[in-house]
Amino acid sequence: MSLFGALLLSLFALPAQNPTQSPVPQLTPWPRLDAGGVEQWAAIDWRQAASYVGKWVEVRGVIVQTHSTGKVSFLNFREDWKGSLSVVIFSQVAADFAIPPQDFFLGREVVVRGKVTLYRGNPQILIHSTDQIQAADGTQVASKPALHPVTPAAKPQAELLKKNTVRVMSWNMENFFDLYDDPYHQDERTNPAFTSNKRQQRLGQVIRHLQPDVLCLQEVENRGFLEKFVKQHLKGMGYEVVLLEGNDRRGIDVALLSRLPIGAVTSYRHWRFTDADGKEQHFRRDFLRVEIKEPFLADIFVVHLKSKLGGEASTRAREAEAQTAASLVAKELKANKNYRALICGDFNATIEEQPLQVFLQLGFLDACHQNPENTYNQKPYQSRVDFVLLSPSMQPSVQAAQVFHQVENVAIQDCSDHNPVVVDFQQL
Repeated sequence: MSLFGALLLSLFALPAQNPTQSPVPQLTPWPRLDAGGVEQWAAIDWRQAASYVGKWVEVRGVIVQTHSTGKVSFLNFREDWKGSLSVVIFSQVAADFAIPPQDFFLGREVVVRGKVTLYRGNPQILIHSTDQIQAADGTQVASKPALHPVTPAAKPQAELLKKNTVRVMSWNMENFFDLYDDPYHQDERTNPAFTSNKRQQRLGQVIRHLQPDVLCLQEVENRGFLEKFVKQHLKGMGYEVVLLEGNDRRGIDVALLSRLPIGAVTSYRHWRFTDADGKEQHFRRDFLRVEIKEPFLADIFVVHLKSKLGGEASTRAREAEAQTAASLVAKELKANKNYRALICGDFNATIEEQPLQVFLQLGFLDACHQNPENTYNQKPYQSRVDFVLLSPSMQPSVQAAQVFHQVENVAIQDCSDHNPVVVDFQQL
């Protein structure tokens, strides 16, 4: 065992609060690791949680009330939960349990370890790993078994180039974050704090099944974590990673994986422009341009426009981003009417809104216009905000376009709050 691993075990292997109680299971929580190391923590009564905000604690009590929104599951220690501690489990972590946690833990005494935070004045502990919560009597809730790829690994590139089609996929992987705290970004605000290994397995299973030749990604924390994911979960698929750090304060970036030859790569992170009020703006993540060579011969732009959080100010920023991106592409179309390009990603806007309309006015086409299914999959905000847009010269080569909600035994909701968009093209 490494020195670091021994340190973690020494921190977390604490005795039960009371020797008359049943033995406390040895939990292994997964706190966000930082340069200063993991803080010491204390075993407390759950009623004391509000006094330990910002501290790592162990609490023990009976779950008497639960609720699930689909996106989040809440486990509560009293019926009138307001003002008291809640255990919060986001759907991507809940999917790691073989039995939904709101069902399994209801009526059971539990032991929970984690950091106490406040949400709207109420104390909470966020569960980032199944190891953070267990039944106090030692009863185990089984984790879902590890997924094993059933789709063969990709063929060598020489064989790939003999195919008749090229598959392009765009997917917002929702907070694809690693375990470690980045002191230069506000990644600690992310919930869940990191992508568990089981969730990585599910993400990898989806990608292996869909077999994209080019994969456009959004909400990736950094290049190192993406490269590790490719090596561990997409081994043998032949992907090259393209990721340049963008402007997002949390650290989420756009990226591209390709097993087709890559040419020039351009980042517009430093591009400056003004919005409708004359205020200076910039791309909140990046506007990433990647040249894909034969047998595709097209530029692929990966976008993730400003979210709708922030009201009118966010709307102005998002519309300015879209208008600027469209003007950059318009210059290419003006110079070459046969310019081959795709614009792929999360626009945080529906087809009727300005961020899409500015591209449609240039002659771009929504690849899924004949199959307009929702891509954001969480109630009550289900909507279509993820697109692959086609320049006029690309439109005749489209063979199929689809939004995926399920892949084999993996529900997309267990992977991300966005569904992938997949488009097949005839090779040149």
